[in-house]
Amino acid sequence: MESDIVVSVKNLKKNFGRGDILKDISFDLPRGKTLSIIGPSGSGKSTILRCLCQLTPVSGGTIEVCGGFLVKDGVYASKSDLRAIGLKVGMVFQNFNLFPHYSVLQNVVEPQVRVKKIPRKLAEQNAREWLGRMNLSDRVDRYPQQLSGGQQQRVAIARALALNPQVLVFDEPTSALDPELTGEVLAVIKSLAAQKMAMIVVTHEMAFARDTSDEIIFIDGGLVVERGDPAQVINSPKEERTKLFLKRFSEK
Repeated sequence: MESDIVVSVKNLKKNFGRGDILKDISFDLPRGKTLSIIGPSGSGKSTILRCLCQLTPVSGGTIEVCGGFLVKDGVYASKSDLRAIGLKVGMVFQNFNLFPHYSVLQNVVEPQVRVKKIPRKLAEQNAREWLGRMNLSDRVDRYPQQLSGGQQQRVAIARALALNPQVLVFDEPTSALDPELTGEVLAVIKSLAAQKMAMIVVTHEMAFARDTSDEIIFIDGGLVVERGDPAQVINSPKEERTKLFLKRFSEK
């Protein structure tokens, strides 16, 4: 029977040599749900995603993705298993990470061809479909530098989705955007949540986290300080550290 949990993190630890950035992080992401991770700068939010996406090695703990162990009690799976698990997780970076010498279409086609070995013609059809869903059909022949920040981030989202991941993670997807462009990217993520895409979102957009997530965890000092229903965590936090962090957040 297929598990309802697509990502399970237990006792995750990460030491960079200057101390523990992650001391003991545990959470589960159920299928079709959105988890938002909030917290101050340097608290380890992005490191969690980088560990999940195999960009940063863990120092201890367990990460399970779609029933397969990426790492168990600090011991990694085989290279073939790691590759298979990696294909199930898509990541959208805060700085887009598009290839500047590729057109918009090429940015979405090439990962499919090179990573998943999809035939180029099929990959192009798939890319055009996802770019259309991002309202970028008229930008397929442009290059990243010819796009606004919001458009570049939507290309990055299309690129991730074209690889058909089981879970999508966002590392502060609006932090590099001007305020007026933030809304268009958040609208895309909200639509994916409505379509029941399993997502983990590291964000500083408190209203978005409250209104779109199924659960919020607040992290500070490498530990989960508070977790729960988004409205409760944002509007009526229980822990003093959470209250202090959210002190400047107000209803708009």
